[in-house]
Amino acid sequence: MRGWLLCCLVSACDTQNTGKAVIPNNLPTTPEISLGPEMPSSLDDLVVDIITPSTDADGDPIEYLVEWQVDGDTVDGVDTLTLEHIFTRRGESWTAIVTAFDGIAEGGSTSRSVTVLNSRPTVESITITPSAIYEASLVECTYDEPVDADNDVVQQLQVWAVNGVELDVRGTLDGTYFNKGDSIECLVYADDGVAELEPLRSEASIVLNTTPHVIGCSLERNDLPQSDDVRAASTGWIDEDGDPEGYRYQWYLNWDPVSTEEVLSSEFLQVGDNVFVEMTAWDGETDGNTVRSDYGTVID
Repeated sequence: MRGWLLCCLVSACDTQNTGKAVIPNNLPTTPEISLGPEMPSSLDDLVVDIITPSTDADGDPIEYLVEWQVDGDTVDGVDTLTLEHIFTRRGESWTAIVTAFDGIAEGGSTSRSVTVLNSRPTVESITITPSAIYEASLVECTYDEPVDADNDVVQQLQVWAVNGVELDVRGTLDGTYFNKGDSIECLVYADDGVAELEPLRSEASIVLNTTPHVIGCSLERNDLPQSDDVRAASTGWIDEDGDPEGYRYQWYLNWDPVSTEEVLSSEFLQVGDNVFVEMTAWDGETDGNTVRSDYGTVID
């Protein structure tokens, strides 16, 4: 082993005599490292990973000496495997030099380098209101001020996209540009003059079905011949989505429900019965309001 005293004489060893040898220290091997991320911005810490550790033939414990250089100049006081992003700036070239040390001597050194790239501007929150959007809604977008880690001056623009198609519309968006079932996004462009321009997007909001509305209803006539079927008619239909007019029916004889058909069959009628109907607006998806007709009386 290193440091042992070897004697070549048969007699007892004398440290003052010739014929002795000391085994020299073996240097630790050069480690293999990586430096990441490969394409860092000024928001990223630079981290050295030891891919293949150094070994020492003497079994000595190994530590790693780390030197950081920026654009070829050594940075004093920074000697850890992680370089915090507060030290870096866009455009700088950073090199990590790692040397194995066994407590006695240094082994070989290895290095890796990366260049700090531009940081895209970020927007923390983009919000669409109201949370429930209908055909008649006026849709607004609010967003936080863009932040640029490189302290670039940022130009900003807010527009809209419907079903993934960008619109040249700023500010408020109204139902002229969307229909029931459409997907709406707010797009914010934050331009630092360096990065390729791509929009930051809100979560998509889906335009909901608007509840239909019936204004009123009436029977065809109030004197109802026993032999005739009874019909009713709406006095008005409102649907913001433009859905076709539709109704659900509930017919009553003497306050007893008897039919849900559109037409009340004469088979149900007896002379003197009181008849009325309740009509509920129906657009094929959602029930709207319900209205009631006046009474009719069955005659002979």
